[in-house]
Amino acid sequence: MSEFNDIALLQSLKEGNETAFTAIYNQYWERLYFMAHKRLQSPHDAEEIVQQVFLTLWHKRASLAIQSLPFYLSAMVRYAIYRHFADQERSSERSGKLKAVTADTSPAFDIENKHLLEILNKFANELPVKHRIVFLQHKLLDRPLDEVANELGVSVRTAEGYVTHVMQMMRKRREYLTLMVLFFLLK
Repeated sequence: MSEFNDIALLQSLKEGNETAFTAIYNQYWERLYFMAHKRLQSPHDAEEIVQQVFLTLWHKRASLAIQSLPFYLSAMVRYAIYRHFADQERSSERSGKLKAVTADTSPAFDIENKHLLEILNKFANELPVKHRIVFLQHKLLDRPLDEVANELGVSVRTAEGYVTHVMQMMRKRREYLTLMVLFFLLK
């Protein structure tokens, strides 16, 4: 579905249109389930996380400012998976520092996620086109690198080079990103 349709669906969703919500659900459920199952290796947990993501989307529909629906939903699933792992770790009393940051499920945590997503989007917009596509498709949407490379018409090795370059750039900016995260956590 095109970005225009996503924009129209999001606008209808904000207005409380259940048909728009169902269309979004039907369009993205399978992709998000695949992403969650890949990480969790549990059909039950993956289904629960995806259901929770859509439930959150519905409850917060009026206040969300989403620029890209697939990226936003993927980020929501990713953070739900992080929280899931953190909850598991906490319940088994093996948690450390990660628990303190990622186990928080308060509304403030959702706001932090939104800001982190904005930071990542801003960072991605500064990348060369092919680097950006590989970074967003492979790292944020969890698509296999060979698929992304095929779509771009480059070799997998070249795509790996793009990923390596982006990760090096992110490491260089890590201090800035860390400060931004701390800023949002302390707010």
